[in-house]
Amino acid sequence: MKILVVSSVGGHLTEIMQLAPVLAGHEVVLVLNDEAALPDFPFARVYRIAHAERDVRVLWNLLEAARILRHEEPDIVLSAGAGPAVPVALVARMGTRARVVFVETAAAIVRPTLTGRLMAPLAHRFFYQWDTLARFFPRAEKASIHFG
Repeated sequence: MKILVVSSVGGHLTEIMQLAPVLAGHEVVLVLNDEAALPDFPFARVYRIAHAERDVRVLWNLLEAARILRHEEPDIVLSAGAGPAVPVALVARMGTRARVVFVETAAAIVRPTLTGRLMAPLAHRFFYQWDTLARFFPRAEKASIHFG
């Protein structure tokens, strides 16, 4: 299975990489929105896209996502946010057979993130990590990523 992991740098990347044991054994391609030290994981390929801050560069991210998705043809697009998750998921839903999986960050305890609210209708599977978010995401599932 080919999994396209989409993340912003920093905490979101750290959080999604807690799923490394699940990702191991699959072809994993990473998409980041900035330069950063890479986690210790055998990524097949790494793409870096423009860092958009809710500005016109999001449109550029859509084009970058289309190019990457066309080239990679992943089975799954996996993200825990933030910025690049939405444009990649949107393109994936519109033009690929990939299943979109989103994990709302553990930092969202009382209220969902903007990315989470945007990803809820786009994701085939959506996971939140705190019971307090269940009311915001009625078709989502609870699952926790434990740091350790």
